[in-house]
Amino acid sequence: MNTTGYRVTYTLLGLALAGIIAASILFIPSGDPESLPDAVENYAPRDGDLVTNPIKVMIDLLPNYEAVFVIDGTTIPADQVDAIPETGRYQFTPGPGKVFERWEPGEHTVVASWSGGTAGIDAGSLVWVFRVQ
Repeated sequence: MNTTGYRVTYTLLGLALAGIIAASILFIPSGDPESLPDAVENYAPRDGDLVTNPIKVMIDLLPNYEAVFVIDGTTIPADQVDAIPETGRYQFTPGPGKVFERWEPGEHTVVASWSGGTAGIDAGSLVWVFRVQ
C-alpha cells in the first residue's frame, strides 16, 4: 500500500471513531437524577435494586410526616415500623414475629404512603420494586 492508501485508511478510521463518539453523546441517557416527590428526601432500596438479605425498607420524609408501608400487598402494622416522626424516617426490617420474617428471593413491591406537612394535609405515595437474590 502506498502513502495515499494509508492516509485514506486512517482518515476513514478517524471519521468512524468520531461518528461513534458523536452517537454515544447523542443517544446514551444523560443520567439525570431521579425526580422524587417534594415530601421525600430518600428511600431504600432504590427502584430496581438487586439486594441480598438482610435488607431494610426505608423512606426518609420531611420532618413531622407520617408514613405507612404496604409491601407485596400486605400493610405493615405501625408497631413493626421503626419510626422517628420528628426527622421523618420510617423503616421496616423483617424479623421473628413480624409480618415478614425474612425476604423471600424474587421481586418485592413497596408502596409508601404519607401525610403531613405544615397544615397536615399534604399526602402522597411512592411505589418502587426491588429484587432479593
